[in-house]
Amino acid sequence: MLEAAAPPAPRLRDIFICFFLIGAQSFGGGLNAWIRREVVKKRAWLTDPQFLSALAVCQVAPGPNPMNMAVFLGSQLRGTTGALVAFAGLMAVPVALVLAIGAFYFSNRHLPGLETLLVGLGAVAIGMNIANALRLSRRNIVALRQIIVVVLMILAVGVLQWPLLYVLAVAIPLNVLVELRAGP
Repeated sequence: MLEAAAPPAPRLRDIFICFFLIGAQSFGGGLNAWIRREVVKKRAWLTDPQFLSALAVCQVAPGPNPMNMAVFLGSQLRGTTGALVAFAGLMAVPVALVLAIGAFYFSNRHLPGLETLLVGLGAVAIGMNIANALRLSRRNIVALRQIIVVVLMILAVGVLQWPLLYVLAVAIPLNVLVELRAGP
């Protein structure tokens, strides 16, 4: 029986454009939601389980998740060059925008309403992250053991404010053991 050939890797130009558009369209957070929409739903470069595996790796790795995602996904799609291209695409517009906004803010921080605008942008970013978490959770957190892990992580980090690194150092190995024991 013939095996289906793997789809060709996307061109570097397509990776750059994808991450450039993500970086240009998202402000104040929520980049993981945009990345998922573009690489899973729109371009079908990854499946949802592959995206979640990448997201898990990138959340544990040091550094901002969206940058980790760009580098990780770029390297999965086209190796080291793909990682560099995805990172450059993701960062091009935000770097230019932050430099321009920073210059504007420091020369005009006395303007009324500017602080309110920035607080509002923060609320939008939090909302986008919560919406993405809910969307991914409905499809992928289905067993009681997984729900318990989510609740325990929320309690440990969100309520008790235990250091994330220590919580992850304990939670990851325990959860891997639980999942291995539970089977597929």
